[in-house]
Amino acid sequence: MAEIGLNIAVSGLDAQQVAMDTVAENLSNANTPGYVSESANLTTAYGGDLLGVGAGVHVTGVNQASAGLMLTNNQQAQGALAQSTSLQQVLTEAQTSFPEPSTSGFGAQLSSFWQSWDAINQNPSALAPRTEVVNAAQNLVTSLQQMSSQLAQLQGNAQGQLTSTITQANTLLQQVAQINQQILNVQGQGATANSLIDQRNQLANELATSIGAVARTQPDGTATIAIGGIALVSGSTAASLTLSGGPGNLQLIDSQNGVAVPASSGSAAGLMAAINQYLPAYQSQLNSIATTLASTVNGQLAAGYTATGASGAGYPLFQGNSAGTLSVNPALLSNPQLIAASSTSTMPDATNNGDNAQAMASLYNVAGGPDQLYQALVQNVGSQVQSINTQVQGQTSVANAAKQNLQAVAGVNTDSEMVAMLGFQQAYQASAKLISSINTMVQSLMSSI
Repeated sequence: MAEIGLNIAVSGLDAQQVAMDTVAENLSNANTPGYVSESANLTTAYGGDLLGVGAGVHVTGVNQASAGLMLTNNQQAQGALAQSTSLQQVLTEAQTSFPEPSTSGFGAQLSSFWQSWDAINQNPSALAPRTEVVNAAQNLVTSLQQMSSQLAQLQGNAQGQLTSTITQANTLLQQVAQINQQILNVQGQGATANSLIDQRNQLANELATSIGAVARTQPDGTATIAIGGIALVSGSTAASLTLSGGPGNLQLIDSQNGVAVPASSGSAAGLMAAINQYLPAYQSQLNSIATTLASTVNGQLAAGYTATGASGAGYPLFQGNSAGTLSVNPALLSNPQLIAASSTSTMPDATNNGDNAQAMASLYNVAGGPDQLYQALVQNVGSQVQSINTQVQGQTSVANAAKQNLQAVAGVNTDSEMVAMLGFQQAYQASAKLISSINTMVQSLMSSI
């Protein structure tokens, strides 16, 4: 009978020790990313005798908190937030390319350019106002080139960041596949793989943030990683992602089978949206401003005559067909008198006539002109930045709620763990006291014989 009592007490010591070790593991990993709280599963060990006397307590395993749905919800929420945040960063930087309203920005330069034509009209034969027009035109060209260059640089930076993100994601996918195999090996030996599962959870969270992937745990303990129904990790096999195409048509490809992967979440999706949609649209609008400026000004000049009576059609002010290639005609740079400010070719009237210059000045803010196109571009960028800022705020709240919900189920509550630790310590002490009592009883019986 004493032997049975000792066995029961020893089982209590062993079980409570496992429980205390589990609590200690939880407390030490309370702030570890991807960690899921654990609990020792203690059950009655039946003795099997006719009296139904138990054989103590048995540890059937150390289980992780069940939080599959919360894990998935958190990954989806974090991926959506990362997508909006990465797009927000690009659009905010793009907005700095158009610093408006400003007294020295492109809008103000356009206004000064049109006003400079009035000065020619007031004194057609003077060289100074004509030189001022050429200088104002050169300022416009410089600003357009700078804005175009800034957008192109931003496009290159975004693509470089996207390439780095995909490279890192491929590494993470390989690591998940390797951990899947390690989990199978550990479980095959009858051991628990909780620490490996925690590592995989963290990798899955990083993949959700970077490429919007979602992990699903399988019955065999492995996890699949997928985007839009396309599996990137299955068991110990991982796909490799590559980028195909260029701005406007950039795609994420599973290089093993050539299938396009729908990038709809994660920072990669935000960067691809910027590269394929937003930045090309801004560049296209900027090019339209440049070509409209050139066609508007050169078209009006073609209707006039130079100071010597020559047709203005032969002396356009602007050359080039985009914001990056627009330039001032070198002939007018070296000789501003070639500006077709006159409305007559008759000499000497052409020298003292500024009617075409006056007509040019009236093109300020003309419907469909460069001024209105630029205002539309600035308003478009501003509206989209405001929209993405609002979206980020909303998704931040959703992501925080998802994280808190996951923490409530799978996280470590230090207060609860400390209370549990106290209970297990008391149970441990009770088991130890039982051993001491049995030992004292046996010693008393032995001494009485």
